Amino acid sequence: MLEFLFTPLLNFNPALSVLIFSTIILFVINIFYKVLINQNDAKMIKQRVKEYNVELKDAQKKKETDRQKKVMSSMMSENSKLMKLTMKPMIVSLIIVVIFLPSMSGFYGDKFVASGGTVKLFDTNYTVVKDGTTVKINDLSCTAPCTQKIGGYDYKISMEDDNVKVAQIVAVMPFALPFIGGTFGWLGWYIICSMPLVMIMRRLMKIYV
Repeated sequence: MLEFLFTPLLNFNPALSVLIFSTIILFVINIFYKVLINQNDAKMIKQRVKEYNVELKDAQKKKETDRQKKVMSSMMSENSKLMKLTMKPMIVSLIIVVIFLPSMSGFYGDKFVASGGTVKLFDTNYTVVKDGTTVKINDLSCTAPCTQKIGGYDYKISMEDDNVKVAQIVAVMPFALPFIGGTFGWLGWYIICSMPLVMIMRRLMKIYV
């Protein structure tokens, strides 16, 4: 729908393209958190919650039941205030993600094609023919599941019911990560990029929630 906004990113390699995309999206989201939330109030609330946590542990250690209930009540009240503060930017963030994430999926998302059909990878159409576990894409063939370089990019070729699944490998790590491996599609790479980026941005922009 909004692919035209991010078409210039295709001039970069896929890993860098998704990194830039995630940086832009997270920056826009954090602007709303900065504008819609009084960060000084949020900082004070978080500080009070932290102090209540310390007090609660002390009350639990001393087995002071009445004090525990009082501290818990105060903590829940502060958390409720924090939740109300974050509600508006959370809704805005969800809208931004729902609108813009499909754009990346349009470029780098998995493609499913029946035997004899065509799959469009960027601006080029490829004919896909399946014969048992052998998949032929134009003049290239391999036994699925396999990895194949098509148009200068690497793709994972596999079977999905009666269709052929063509999944672009966006990023390759120099080492495999536990449980998730060393190759990533666009969504996996987006999530991996987002985790450190959001922490860095929030620190630089002094966003506390």
